[in-house]
Amino acid sequence: MIAVIRTLSENEIPAASRLAAEAFREDPGFSHILPDGALRRRRLASLLEAMFRVDAASGGRLAGSFENGALAGIVATLPSGAPNPRLRDWLAHWRILAWMVTDPPAILRALTMVEALERQRPEGADYLHVLAVDPAAQGRGVGAALVRNVLKSEKSVYLETCTPKNVAWYEAQGFKRLAEMRSPVTPTFWTFIREGS
Repeated sequence: MIAVIRTLSENEIPAASRLAAEAFREDPGFSHILPDGALRRRRLASLLEAMFRVDAASGGRLAGSFENGALAGIVATLPSGAPNPRLRDWLAHWRILAWMVTDPPAILRALTMVEALERQRPEGADYLHVLAVDPAAQGRGVGAALVRNVLKSEKSVYLETCTPKNVAWYEAQGFKRLAEMRSPVTPTFWTFIREGS
């Protein structure tokens, strides 16, 4: 197996979005935004594609891990100081998010969750926004390799997860747990930081 990590081109964002949608199909955060499983399967890739494009417009980096030429995992990172997305950043991608107009509760759940997450994001740290590995490639070190690639910058890196099993995994990658955030209006999520060198 030959693994290569490189920056993804704009044309590769749809494939990265489909991979992330498969990886996050049962994720508590995305399940909160789109609770109906059938709708989530149809709509999650478009939501992730818009998220990746908004991140890229804010100076973010989307990198992929390729095994023998096939995309196996992706990581989206925003540099420290990158602004939180504004509504107009999202509206720029209205074509791929047109379904949200017919689902106002999903919009409200998404906005509430994004606001809760963004309130925790510290200044001065890069933000590991999304880490996703193709389910068929999980357990082979793809995620750990993508995290190591992010950590090459030697800056502090912040992240959060809504998935309980990820808590111990991120701690094993050298991240320190900051908080467990419980709320009646969002899923529980955990925040982490790994201090820079």
